[in-house]
Amino acid sequence: MKTLDNVAPGKQVRIERVDGDVRLLTRLSSVGLVPGAVVQVERNDRNRPVLVFERDTRLAINRQECAHIQVEEVA
Repeated sequence: MKTLDNVAPGKQVRIERVDGDVRLLTRLSSVGLVPGAVVQVERNDRNRPVLVFERDTRLAINRQECAHIQVEEVA
């Protein structure tokens, strides 16, 4: 298992676990990024937020928050 900030662009991953404070958990769950959700990483540049696509929506998640999101690649 790896964190969202280490996923290559174009890969689909399933969120397995989210570690973090209540603010992060609330923010992510309000947009549907909960354990079991499948997202596609669209952009992952080292000095920019990670851009993901989930349920017809593109979201930018900062790198510090991505480090708290444990994912597993979907075949």
